[in-house]
Amino acid sequence: MKAWLAKVFVTVVVCGLSLLWVTGQQAPQEKVLTYTTHWVGNTFEGAGPNGYGRWVQNYVDEMEVTPDGAVITASAWDEAGRCTGIYKDGDVNRDLLKQYNGQVEEEKAWGWGTASQAVAVEGNFIFIANTGNELLRFRWNPNNIHEYAYIDQTDIGGDEKDNAVAMAARNGLLYLVRKSGEVQVRKTDDLSLVRTFKIDGAQDITIARDGTLWVIVGNRIERYNPEGKKLAGTIADVEKPNAIAIGNDKGQLIVCDDGARQQVLFYDITNPQTPKLVWAFGEKGGLRSGTPGEVKPLKLFALRGAGTDTQGNIYVAMGLTMGETIIRKFTPQGKLVWEVMCLAFVDCFDVLEVAPGRFEIYGANEIIGFDPRRPPGKNWWLKAITRDHIRYPDDPRNKEPWGGALIRVLQGRRVLFTTPQMGGGFRLFVFEPPPSQIARYAGEITLPNVELWARNVDSKGNIWLSDGRTIYRYRFKGFDTQGNPVYDRANPDKWAAPAPFTEIMRLKYVPETDTLYVGGYTKDVTAPSWGLMGGVLARYDGWLKLSCRRTTTGCIRRNLMSQAITFSQ
Repeated sequence: MKAWLAKVFVTVVVCGLSLLWVTGQQAPQEKVLTYTTHWVGNTFEGAGPNGYGRWVQNYVDEMEVTPDGAVITASAWDEAGRCTGIYKDGDVNRDLLKQYNGQVEEEKAWGWGTASQAVAVEGNFIFIANTGNELLRFRWNPNNIHEYAYIDQTDIGGDEKDNAVAMAARNGLLYLVRKSGEVQVRKTDDLSLVRTFKIDGAQDITIARDGTLWVIVGNRIERYNPEGKKLAGTIADVEKPNAIAIGNDKGQLIVCDDGARQQVLFYDITNPQTPKLVWAFGEKGGLRSGTPGEVKPLKLFALRGAGTDTQGNIYVAMGLTMGETIIRKFTPQGKLVWEVMCLAFVDCFDVLEVAPGRFEIYGANEIIGFDPRRPPGKNWWLKAITRDHIRYPDDPRNKEPWGGALIRVLQGRRVLFTTPQMGGGFRLFVFEPPPSQIARYAGEITLPNVELWARNVDSKGNIWLSDGRTIYRYRFKGFDTQGNPVYDRANPDKWAAPAPFTEIMRLKYVPETDTLYVGGYTKDVTAPSWGLMGGVLARYDGWLKLSCRRTTTGCIRRNLMSQAITFSQ
């Protein structure tokens, strides 16, 4: 590496799940920087070789609860391959479930063949219907979540896009529901097909103790016999049912309502023709109850599944989409026993110092409290979810919540700026009046028809963008009467890329010192790949003060570029 740099100062760095906390300042070429590495956003440390280690998976599509209190999950994607997780007593399986026990390299589905929206368990067998339309069977030890092995599999046949969306097993039979509504009934001991039938619109399924089926069909929960004949007994008063189960304690029907109430509903089905609601678990309104957005154990949201063990303990899984998983265990009385979570996928967080030594870390959807004085992994906690998918159904974070986040306090108001996973501009979110922690969508500022990578919001709220050749500054002008930030989108300030850059990939402006930092490429240092910060990093002092800033040659003659680093390719 070649370098021309007079002095470097290191400050807090947040990137994804890692956080570098500086405990001392480095004198030029003299002292070794003292630091401690912390992590936030995942309960576990994640350390280990590929396919091994502890972390909470990125997302949960479906979950099953075993009689002794293990939570077994399914998801179509986890970046590191934990598409099926086994959680118990606040722990998670260290060695991932793998098709063929990991001995075959080309599986049809992600996550060593386990990517799935449908999982079922009976006794010491786990069944996974993967996205390659293969039904896998594993043997596991309910007394030790770290012991399991792949046994066998079968193809479910049919259209390759007609994946399984739900499964349930009881009394030696496995019921598998596909997107098309086809229901396959198979034996659990050899996976052989017994019969098929169809329930149009079926989304989830569970099996009562008497062998009858309860199925979510649209916004109704309907009852069927084992051959697929509709029976008397329908629940039609749930706004948005999205997961069902049979409790392992009382045999009650458990329904997750992702509507405005955001609760887990328990129905007595002793008389299945007339199911009776006997309990609504969780604070009504979920995150919107009490202080909106503030996280508390009984404020449930974005429910993905629920169940009970034989002792009546309650388990819930939550998370709206990729990069958000929260699994909680409660006593029968509703007291939190344990909780594990994942709050990041491909995310970058930002830090706001709220008081000396006290910090809040902002992601696109969450606020995390952080105390650097506590031990690594024990010094962060989830304070708030800033998204309300019930009140604001058009919030883009409801479908694409991951990416980068910047938090700015402008004229006493918090404004959240988010960026997508790849190139793109800023989405703007303004917080509701205090004490609410919910931020609502307020628009977007970007450059059209450009794969935009150079973007920054300075401390004054001005937005800086570059298409690689030109630098644009959109000035923050305050707030309108609705509380939305105002920018002159039609008349941004513009500058040509300063020498020596031929392509700008990153930029950051510091108003307090009138300093612009630019990363990118030159005629001598070209791009080896896409999306990188560039092979040259430069600092420009007096960016706005110098009258020649619009004329690249003149600026260089005035020594505008104070420092530069060239990175070896």
